[in-house]
Amino acid sequence: WLDGSVGRMSPMGWGDDTAQVTPKEFVHKMMEYVNQPGKEPGINLVLGTCTGVEAEEDGDGTKVVTGVKYQHEEQEEMTLQADDVIVAAGPWACQAEQWFEGAVQLPMEGVKSTSIVWKPPADGEGNVDLDAVDATALFCGEDDRFGTHLEVYPRPDGTIYICGIGGSDYITTPELQASAHLTSCLPKDDRVEAASSAFKLMSNSYANKGELSHAQACMRPCPPDAKPYMGPVQGWDGAYINAGHNCWGIAWAPACGKAIAELVLEGSCRSVNLKPFDPARFTASKGRGGRGRKKGSVDVGEQW
Repeated sequence: WLDGSVGRMSPMGWGDDTAQVTPKEFVHKMMEYVNQPGKEPGINLVLGTCTGVEAEEDGDGTKVVTGVKYQHEEQEEMTLQADDVIVAAGPWACQAEQWFEGAVQLPMEGVKSTSIVWKPPADGEGNVDLDAVDATALFCGEDDRFGTHLEVYPRPDGTIYICGIGGSDYITTPELQASAHLTSCLPKDDRVEAASSAFKLMSNSYANKGELSHAQACMRPCPPDAKPYMGPVQGWDGAYINAGHNCWGIAWAPACGKAIAELVLEGSCRSVNLKPFDPARFTASKGRGGRGRKKGSVDVGEQW
């Protein structure tokens, strides 16, 4: 299918050490697996927007999580009882600063990017030849004509997902805390046109027989140090953060899920050293004192 105008190419891998994950398919298959007939307890999916976390205070001042407050569309606020709460809300996980009453600071930048999906090329009768599209991903250099650096991912169903379109927007922490783009994350029409034009030059097959399926946009969660937030919320028993994985969330999901599961069920994580990902690393320590800039309670340089 790469039968158009292309420049120099070199392989990054031959398939034995690489893999591609289609996010929606992966999530659906995971849900099917944990909800197999006859297997308990399974997973219940409850749709809603979190409005807070309920807790009781024990004798030493620690908050003990008892539930999650949420609202679905225009319905009244409800509470979902819980012994443990894991905040995995992507860029909007920074709203947990309010839910946990300032116990943790989660600075976050959302990178809002457009992407497109092309239908598989078909003949005049609408027949699709899935064998005509192999699973080789393509990473392109900068194309100054269109302002793109396309990443092209053929999928098993013959569609092609394309990102690296350029023109991303950068959403601040206060905007995310105000739920910016939470219910509607729209693509940019000019970026859709630019990516389509660049791709059609590379592929005569898709230019002549393909068709744009749909355009979309996503919001990547990016903490200031490019490391995710993974671990407990200090001062809250049963509260955890697992968010901020940038574009790697779907690839890292199994490892991160296992790490947090160990933390919740066993009290510590055996498979991953979570210290670099401490959710409290940007949280000011109470009564810390001393000169210089700090990240949490760690000195990171002199302040002049």
